[in-house]
Amino acid sequence: MTMRKLSIITAMLFTGGTLAFAQDMQDARRYSFNDYMGTARSMSMGNAFTALGGDLGSIGINPAGSAVNSYSQFTITPNVSIAGTETTYTPAPGLTGDNQVMITNTSRTRVTLPNIGFVVNWNPNDGSSIKTVSVGIVGNMTANYSNKIDGRGINAETSLLGEKADFFTQNNYNYWSFFDATYGGINRNAFNNFGWEDVLAAHTGMITTYGGSDTNWIGATETIFNDGTVGTAGLLDQRWRRVTSGYKYDLLGNVGINISNELYLGLNVGMIAIDYTSNTYMQEVAVNTNDFFIPFDDGDTYFDSFRMSNWYNAKGAGVYGKFGFIYVPTPEFRIGAAFQTPGLINIKETWQSYADIYYTDNKHSASEDSPEGEFEYNLITPLRFNIGAALNFGSGVVSADYEFTNYGSMRFRDVDGHSGEFRTTNDAIKDYMGKAHIFRLGAEFMLTPSFAVRAGYGFSTSPEYEYDNGSKKAVDAKTNTYSAGFGYSSSGSFFMDFAVRNTVLPEEYYYPYNSYIPGINSPEVAFKRNLWDVVLTLGWRF
Repeated sequence: MTMRKLSIITAMLFTGGTLAFAQDMQDARRYSFNDYMGTARSMSMGNAFTALGGDLGSIGINPAGSAVNSYSQFTITPNVSIAGTETTYTPAPGLTGDNQVMITNTSRTRVTLPNIGFVVNWNPNDGSSIKTVSVGIVGNMTANYSNKIDGRGINAETSLLGEKADFFTQNNYNYWSFFDATYGGINRNAFNNFGWEDVLAAHTGMITTYGGSDTNWIGATETIFNDGTVGTAGLLDQRWRRVTSGYKYDLLGNVGINISNELYLGLNVGMIAIDYTSNTYMQEVAVNTNDFFIPFDDGDTYFDSFRMSNWYNAKGAGVYGKFGFIYVPTPEFRIGAAFQTPGLINIKETWQSYADIYYTDNKHSASEDSPEGEFEYNLITPLRFNIGAALNFGSGVVSADYEFTNYGSMRFRDVDGHSGEFRTTNDAIKDYMGKAHIFRLGAEFMLTPSFAVRAGYGFSTSPEYEYDNGSKKAVDAKTNTYSAGFGYSSSGSFFMDFAVRNTVLPEEYYYPYNSYIPGINSPEVAFKRNLWDVVLTLGWRF
């Protein structure tokens, strides 16, 4: 059993908790990142459409794509999205003993609509170099936030409540900052001065002072040993879960122009809609309640379990512009490029925290929720630039794209346009975020005049940077996508496309609480995500 030294020896428990939300660079990245989805055709070809166009899923990549076809069209694209996660929970990295590492597999399935829209194509027939003008409205999904992560392990060394008790003690938090000294009740004003999880932990008795001191704290999962040290009382079954849902959509107002069937120009006014929800909780359950003896004034009991939950939602609306061209110097070869301006997104956040603790004698059990928090701010998203080339060889086409994004230019601002209160976060973005590079490849082969098969591949580098001996370097974490599909085009107006896409994301890490015992690391949650999209597009030309 690992212990931390405290100065007081006697024990008696009450309850406590906290959490405060603040914007960080991962929030900026989440709302700035584009995972192009679109139609089944564009997805099956890896979205390598900068130089191709002609597909409503490609308009968000290059606005000039709407001008390529000489006809109008409407498409709608339902999708079944399956997010699978393998989670490895390591309770005390570097230690074995009674600690048990567990691997958990989870999945989350959702039905989404990654594309819907139409383009109307008009031929002026005036003998000028302008062959057609296209106008359209297209909605393309650029992020799917659906995911579920479950981590679990047996920890003999540390606990969340032990970390909170140690934090309170080291910061000299006074018991009466959380309780009303005059009336003996809970001080709800504490939510204005402390993290909300901390307030909940104190109010519910998850942590409390002991030994007659108002500033020495102990957790309900801990005990005081004969030598006066405090440590985890027994084995804890720790469980951490995060379930996310939501989307990011780009609603595009598009204009495209075909000049002499050689140069295609396009403009998008993009309107961004974001809805992101996250539910997380940390739970600790006594493997053997008899190890967790708790003395109360009105009778002894044993700790059984506690759970700390946090709910968070962000809704955003923004705008940006995008310009692009496709040039066809010969029937076999074409090139394209597009530039997207930085976007301005207004984001409104709401959040709330919950805590409950249970003992074998239920009369001592307690629960409490926090107030609901609200905050509003603006986010400046980075500019994007992409180029592409395509080769048409009669019965098929191959294409390649490169896209550049500088995430280091993201910035938070208040609703009045000032960034002073976000200075620390914006400096962190500048220091630890940077350039990301995306490469996309796609191919299509016509087996018959009405049936095509397709395949695609893409990978993107991480925009995160780290410092090694004072030298700044990019984090080596790549995302890979693999896709395939087919398409059918009738002799009339109807066409249909099908695609399957697999996205393999790099391994990520999460730490439920800070290390607080010298030489003992806090739990590590490592998770690998694997996303599948099964996509069907139904379309009509007119």
